[in-house]
Formats: sequence, structure tokens, C-alpha cells
Amino acid sequence: MRLEDKLYWARFFGGMVMGSLTAILKLYEPTIFLGVAAAIAAYVISAIILRVTSSPEQRIKLGRKLYLSGATAYAAMWLISLIVVSNIL
Repeated sequence: MRLEDKLYWARFFGGMVMGSLTAILKLYEPTIFLGVAAAIAAYVISAIILRVTSSPEQRIKLGRKLYLSGATAYAAMWLISLIVVSNIL
């Protein structure tokens, strides 16, 4: 599996986890913007961690894909898992 594919799937599952946590911890209670801000913060923190932990060769190879690969999957899975878990609870 290519590095870009691993990054995509990690963000996919990260969106599921973050959406579930948003629903379980009810971060949408005062306003949904708090939940959205938490999801964005988690995504940015994961990008920073990936940048720090990856080698310079990997950073050069991935380029902008390091930040953008899997972003839509993360957002979609965050929203879907938030809705599903909220309805189950």
C-alpha cells in the first residue's frame, strides 16, 4: 500500500472516531460550531504531527498531499458518524 493510501485511510478512520467522539461527548450541544471547530482542530493537529514525524523525503514526495489527502473523506465520515451515533444514542 502506498504512503498516500495509508494517509487517506487514516484520515477516513480518524473522521469516524472524531464524529463518534463529538456525538458521545455532545460537543454539538451549545452550538454545532463547537463540534466543527473540534473536528477541524483534530485534523490540523494530525497534519502537524504527520509533518513532524515524517522524514524529509516523505514530505517532499507527498508535498501538498500531506495536508489535503483524505480531507473530504475525513469531513464526510465525521458528519456521517456524528449523525449515526447521535441517532443511536
